[in-house]
Amino acid sequence: MSLGLRVLSLGVLACPLLLGCGGGPPAGAKPTAPVTVTITYKGAPVDGASVMFVKDGDESTPAVGRTDAAGIAKMKTYLENDGAIIGTHKVIVSKSESTGGPPTVDQDSPEYMPPELAPATAPVVVKHHVPQKYALPTTSDLSAEVKSGNNELTFELKD
Repeated sequence: MSLGLRVLSLGVLACPLLLGCGGGPPAGAKPTAPVTVTITYKGAPVDGASVMFVKDGDESTPAVGRTDAAGIAKMKTYLENDGAIIGTHKVIVSKSESTGGPPTVDQDSPEYMPPELAPATAPVVVKHHVPQKYALPTTSDLSAEVKSGNNELTFELKD
């Protein structure tokens, strides 16, 4: 085995043992704590809602999650289930669907037609499954304090 191949093989074997070799948070990552969030609306769990924690003073590193059928989301900032950065956060929750508008067709498809040549379509209609006020940081009144250790939070959305 050549020296170059040996060095490459040793590097591949050692990589999982070294911090930052694809398995850890990025350099300069802020400390996080695990966060599990439960979202309910009208007394029922909300399935498929997007949840975002935006830390006060650090909008560039949000924590994100999506609720399951029980309304539960495990938040992620850098790595799966690592939670949110420790501190105070604005909480944003949204769940909506849209109908109407032009059909979504890949540009490589034979059915593709540029929007200016496409026949008129129904206007886009957005249906919000939770109150729209929770979808924007400027109108959501939800907040959370993330502390060291496990954080379990519940938010009951109201009209």
